[in-house]
Amino acid sequence: MPDSMVPLLEEWAKHIPEMEIVSLEESGEYELDEINRRMTIALRYLKETGVIRYGYDYTWIMEAICDGAIKGLGAFKSPQSYMDYLRSLGVESVPSRTTLSTWYGKILGHYPNWEFIDTQDPQEILRRINVVRQLISMLNKAGKG
Repeated sequence: MPDSMVPLLEEWAKHIPEMEIVSLEESGEYELDEINRRMTIALRYLKETGVIRYGYDYTWIMEAICDGAIKGLGAFKSPQSYMDYLRSLGVESVPSRTTLSTWYGKILGHYPNWEFIDTQDPQEILRRINVVRQLISMLNKAGKG
């Protein structure tokens, strides 16, 4: 919600006794630290520009994070924890556990030297690796602005 709307919402909420206002400062769970703020911007950009074409493209990002290619984020313990992370960043159409697990199983090696058991098409392999390259580039740009 834009900051300018907070006073209006607070005033409106005063008239509804059942409603409790929880301050962002008190909860802390809705605030994004720097890396997650940048991740939100980067993921939104990649989706809007068509770099992330398919739901399974989020798998490449999950694997790159687990490989340590994106500094500041630890590995995910499960596809569910990654799905929860994406939702916390506001990603719409988060892929399912099945999708993430299935595509995760198609990756061999460590980023950026991945091989894929489902394709030998050099263009598709490059596209998948470029999802992560472009994410890292956008993370760096988002950190500067």
